[in-house]
Amino acid sequence: MKSLAPLVAVLVAPACLGATATLQPTAELPVTKVVLYQNGVGYFERRGTVVGKDLELRVRPDQINDVLKSLTVLDLSGSVASSVSLPVERSGDEVAMHLPPEVRSAQGMMALLSVLRGAQVEVHGQHGRQIGRVVGVERSGTPDGDGKLVETPVLTLLAADDSVVKTPVAGIDKVVIGDKTLAVGLQQSMDIARRDGAWKPASVQVRLADDGSHDLLVSYIHEVPVWRPAYRAWVEAGKGVTLQGWAIVDNVSGEAWKDVDLTLVVGSPLSFRYNLHTPHRVPRPDLSSRLPQMAEAPPEPDVGYEEAPAPPPSVEAEKGYGGPAAGGGAPRPSARMRPSPKADKKAKMAESAADEGGEYVERQRVQQESNRRDAAIRQAQALVTGREVGALYTYRAQKPVTVPDRSAALINIVSRKADGQEVFLFREPGSGQQPYRAVLLRNGKESSLEGGPITLYVDGTFAGEGYIGRVGKDETTFIPYARESGFALNQRYDETVSDRRVAKIHGGRVWLQAKRVYTRTVAVESNRDQPSQCYVKLQRTGGTELVDPPKDLVKAGGEVFVPVAVPAKGKGEVKIVESTPISSVEAGLTPAAIDGLKYWLTNAKPDEALAGPIREALAVQDEISKHDQRIYELQQQRSTLDQEQQRIQSNLDALPQGAVAADLRKKLVGQLDDASRKAADVAKHIVEAQVKIAALREKLRVLLAGVELN
Repeated sequence: MKSLAPLVAVLVAPACLGATATLQPTAELPVTKVVLYQNGVGYFERRGTVVGKDLELRVRPDQINDVLKSLTVLDLSGSVASSVSLPVERSGDEVAMHLPPEVRSAQGMMALLSVLRGAQVEVHGQHGRQIGRVVGVERSGTPDGDGKLVETPVLTLLAADDSVVKTPVAGIDKVVIGDKTLAVGLQQSMDIARRDGAWKPASVQVRLADDGSHDLLVSYIHEVPVWRPAYRAWVEAGKGVTLQGWAIVDNVSGEAWKDVDLTLVVGSPLSFRYNLHTPHRVPRPDLSSRLPQMAEAPPEPDVGYEEAPAPPPSVEAEKGYGGPAAGGGAPRPSARMRPSPKADKKAKMAESAADEGGEYVERQRVQQESNRRDAAIRQAQALVTGREVGALYTYRAQKPVTVPDRSAALINIVSRKADGQEVFLFREPGSGQQPYRAVLLRNGKESSLEGGPITLYVDGTFAGEGYIGRVGKDETTFIPYARESGFALNQRYDETVSDRRVAKIHGGRVWLQAKRVYTRTVAVESNRDQPSQCYVKLQRTGGTELVDPPKDLVKAGGEVFVPVAVPAKGKGEVKIVESTPISSVEAGLTPAAIDGLKYWLTNAKPDEALAGPIREALAVQDEISKHDQRIYELQQQRSTLDQEQQRIQSNLDALPQGAVAADLRKKLVGQLDDASRKAADVAKHIVEAQVKIAALREKLRVLLAGVELN
């Protein structure tokens, strides 16, 4: 399709539009209240008095779906709104397809007059008023002032008296198109060419139930830019922090906000897009395949004479096949040669199968479309039933606010004193790090602070810029703004188990509970000439609780910021203790069970009936431990004697045979016998100790089996 843009040059001229339209101003309700949310949605209220039945609202096309979804019209004087109307949305291509082809192909004045061939027009110009049907536009040689022929376009008209009239196109001042369809098409083509959907407001007509004066309140929502906060903070030693916050508000609604009640909301109520403006059509199944696909051919005319009897038909003829004389062509149906009933039945079955196949494919397509539509509905339902809107914090302007269209404004939302100070922040893991200069800000109970950039002034001068996340009421945040040197950080880590106690004794097993304690020592050294308040960021140990934390400790989820006061050119140290409960089941009197039972006897002060057997069991365990220690010592002695015997035997094996080494051999044999007797004696004592241990363990088993503690 050819472009319609060149029509603009023609249609802007009043002569091409016939009578000039008069723009009448319409009374509109002014915007009186604006509420901006952080999910990109704005709530708008219009309030005023309207006389008559009609009210016009003008909204941008990109806002129309939200307006249709949320528009509310309240007549506070007692009447009601009866209807709301607006133009149906149609794309430029769709509108152009409905225009006459003469309009779609027109390009400029000459082209327009050319494609108006046959149309009734009224032309005003140098030759006065001329009426007729357009025959065409041709180029004709016209002498100029020097007598040279210059080709100029000439319009040819066919008048009512069948005379042909010519007039130069350059001399035409005004053209009135008599064909209303063409005139309307020109207007629509201009709308398409200038892309009015991108900027031209759409008119929403609200019709009220009766005449008279109406006190109206009209409200709706539509998409708006998100408002953004930005902060400034002045930090002075010993005086805290002066905090100021401004919200940047953008007005791109298409009209100015003059003296409106402006509210900024912290929160994101659920909202979604839904196209109500574009006409929605549901496809219907096409059953055209059920129509007859072929008409029956007329029969051959019967001939009015007789002829000799024909020979019996062949098998091929009975089956409806043509013989050799068919020449490959289809035989013509006649009284003597028609398709057999079987062949006719097969053809009908094939045709029916084709019809049913087309119908099946159509049913499948309709079912798939239905499934997609159901899925879209389920998705929309999920969007609108996700969760309830929680409590929203609002900033409301104390005085009316004016924001021109296509402008931004700064709205003061925070201005107060806050508790805070300048600190040094170690926020990265590792001991070799250097801290940040930062501002410790403790937010009060007045309001939350939304995330945004912040400019910092320390002791009257610009110090840097930072960013704060969302800070709730009574929460603390750190705002780093510069690196600092001259510090050294060291950490030590210890782990112990304490406070063991007996939870249960049953069947010779002991259930114990205790605490595992993690102790971290944080030390910071400084070479600065002034004292420094430092904070060290530590990752919490999972599943633990802090034990006696420092007073100014700052908790942030799974992390803590540990305060460390560092003197001038000195060292500061703080211990962080975390503990977590642990439990275990001990089979018998293991070292852990013995510690737990002793702790329990000392602190729980149980009845003697229960404490007596436990004390006896502990005493038996002590004897077992003593025998174990004795066996260990004896085994060490036996090992020494075994080594001694091996040494003596090696010496004996090395001695030569004969009288020369007889005395030495005798001496070594005596030493070997003595070591053997000692080794045998040690082995005897080991066996005796093992027998005693076995007896004691049996006694211990019986004692523990008789103890029950829950």
